[in-house]
Amino acid sequence: MNDVTSASPAKKKFRQMSIMDTMSKAGFSKSNAIEKSNADCTIDMEPDGCDIVIVEQSVITTADTTVLTSVLEEVTLAKTDISADKWRGKPLSEMYSLFNPECKQLLNIEPGRNHTVLFKVSTSYGFSTIPEPHPAKYNDKWDGEHVKMPCSPSNLYPINANGNSSLEQRWKLIKEAFEGKQISTSVELEKAILSYNSRYNHIWNFSRFHEFVDQVLSQNEKKRFFYHVLPGIIRLAMEVPERVTGTPTLLMRYKTQSLSMSQSQISSLLANAFLSTYPRRNTQKRQSEFSTYPDINFIKLFENKSRSTAVYEKLKCLLHYFDRVITEEPNGVVTFTRQVVNDSEFPNWATVSETFGGFYVSSEGTIEKEGTGLLQMDFANKFIGGGVLNWGCVQEEIRFVICPELIVACLFTEVMESNEALIITGCEQYSSHSGYGDTFRFEGDFVDRTPRDAYGRRLCQVVAIDAIPFNRKETQYKRDSVNRELRKAYAGFHCQRRIPLTAVATGNWGCGAFRGDPRLKCLIQLMAAAVTHRDVVYFTFGDNSLRDDVYSMYSLLVEKKVTVGNLHTMLCEYGQQIGDSRSPSLDLYGYLYALLDSMDSEDGATDCSSLSNTNNSALESDSKVDLDVVMDKDK
Repeated sequence: MNDVTSASPAKKKFRQMSIMDTMSKAGFSKSNAIEKSNADCTIDMEPDGCDIVIVEQSVITTADTTVLTSVLEEVTLAKTDISADKWRGKPLSEMYSLFNPECKQLLNIEPGRNHTVLFKVSTSYGFSTIPEPHPAKYNDKWDGEHVKMPCSPSNLYPINANGNSSLEQRWKLIKEAFEGKQISTSVELEKAILSYNSRYNHIWNFSRFHEFVDQVLSQNEKKRFFYHVLPGIIRLAMEVPERVTGTPTLLMRYKTQSLSMSQSQISSLLANAFLSTYPRRNTQKRQSEFSTYPDINFIKLFENKSRSTAVYEKLKCLLHYFDRVITEEPNGVVTFTRQVVNDSEFPNWATVSETFGGFYVSSEGTIEKEGTGLLQMDFANKFIGGGVLNWGCVQEEIRFVICPELIVACLFTEVMESNEALIITGCEQYSSHSGYGDTFRFEGDFVDRTPRDAYGRRLCQVVAIDAIPFNRKETQYKRDSVNRELRKAYAGFHCQRRIPLTAVATGNWGCGAFRGDPRLKCLIQLMAAAVTHRDVVYFTFGDNSLRDDVYSMYSLLVEKKVTVGNLHTMLCEYGQQIGDSRSPSLDLYGYLYALLDSMDSEDGATDCSSLSNTNNSALESDSKVDLDVVMDKDK
C-alpha cells in the first residue's frame, strides 16, 4: 500500500463547500501523450447459443511469446515511472491483467447466429498471412439488418442528363469518378466526391479541406498525399467487393451480438468512408433510415465548420493511418461486441452485499499506457465515436483517431441504450499524440508491439459506455440518475462467468462537457466494479486534490466495511436531502463523512446494518424517468 496521511474523517465531515465549487475544482483536466493501448475484459454472450466458445488454452501465439516478454518489461517500466507520491492504494503491478499467465478470458471466434465473421477463421494464425475473406465471392444483403454497402447493385442514385432523369447504379458512378484518373489537387478530389453526391453540390463546403491541403500540409506531405496516400485510399475503396465479401451485420439495439473482421477489411471500409461513398448516411433528418446511427462518411471532417486546428491534427492522424496500411497491409483481426444486460440481470442496488475491491488512484498516467492489460474505458457518446468525424477532440475522439480501426464501429453500431455497452477487442494504435481538445497535436508514428492472440487480435480491449450529459449538475445526485449510471457501468464491466477478471482502467467518466461530478462518478464506478468483481485503476489526469479525496473516501468505506448497498442508500438519501438546490450547503463527501462517523458504536465498531432497510421501498426501483438531460449526437 502507498498510504499517505490525510485529513481525518472528523475534520472532513464538517467541510462546508458548495457542490458546484467542488466540481469546478475537479474538472476534466487535459492529459498528455497517449501511448500503446492494451487491455482486456470478458463478454457476456448467450450461453445456450454456442456461438462463442471460451479459449481454455494460452491465448498468446508461440511466435509472440518473446514479444510478450518484451512488452511486459516495457509495461513494468511504465508503471514504475509514476513516482510514489503521485499514487495511492493497491500497487498497479498487483492488478490482475490480461498478461497474467492464468488469465483465460479471451473468447474464440466462431461464426454463429450471434457472431458474424467476415473472414475464414483459423487458429493457426501466421504473422505474414492476411486473413482470407469469407465467403469466397461478394454476397450482397440490402436489408434492414446489414450495412448498405456502396458496391451493392441495389445502391441506385438519380442522375439528370440532357433534361432526362434516371436511376444509375451508384457504384458505377463512384468507379467512374476515380478509376484511371490521377487526382492531384483537392479541388479535383472535391469534384470527384460530389459526382456521386450531386444532391449536395451546393451544400457541402470543401474550403477548409482545401486550406488543410494547401496551407497546413508541407510540400512533401502534400506530394505524398496525392501520389501515394490518396491513390492507395482509392484502391482500397474500389477493392471493397473483393475484400469485404460478406455484408457486415448491423449491431442493433436490444441484442447481444458480435462482428469480427480483419484489419485489411477495416481499411477498405474506412477508405470508402474517407471518400464518402456510403449510401443513406449523409442526411440529418430524424426520421431517416440511419438517424439512430453515428456519422460514417468523412465529409464533416473536410468541412471543419468549427475552424479548429485540432480537426487538422485529426486529419493528419487519419492520413498517417492510411499511409501505414497502404505501405504495409495489416494482418490482424478485430472483434466488435454489443453487450446487452437484461433487466433481470441487474442487481437490486439497495441490497447488494459486496464490499469494495482493490483500488489504485494516480494523478499521473493514462488509461492507454499505464492501463495496459486492463479493461480500458472509452468515455463514449451514446452514438459511438462522438464527434470523431466532426470537430470533437476529447477522450473518445482522441482514442479513435490514434486507433482508427475503432472508427469503423460508427458504420454498424446503433445508438446505445442504458443497459448496453460496446466492447472492441484487437484495435491497434498507429499515431502518437500530445495535448487535449484545442491543444491536440499529431506527433508522428507509433509502432504498436502489443502481442496478438491465436486469431490475430491485439491483446487490447476497450469498453465504450456513455454517461448522462446533464443540463443541471444537481440532477446527477438524484436516485434515478445514480441508478442509470450504475446500470451503464455494470453493462460495461459485467461478465456472466465466475472467473478472475481484469481490473478496469478508467478516470473522470462523463465529467467534461457532460458536467459530471468526478467524486460521484468515481464512487459509481467503484460500486459497479465491486459487484462485477473487478478492481479499479483510476487516473485523475493531474488533479492531486481529486486523487486524495477519492482515496480517503475509499479507505473509509473499506475500513467501515460499507457495502455497495449501504453506499447506494446513502447516495440516494443525499439526493433527496439536497432537493433541487443549485448550491447545497454540504457537498457529497462532507455528507458521507458525517453520516459514516455518526454510525460508529460506543466500542468503536461500525454499524452499517441500520442502512440496510432504510427507505428500501423507495430505493429498490430502477425504473427509467425523464432525466434532465440532453443527448447530443455530435457531443
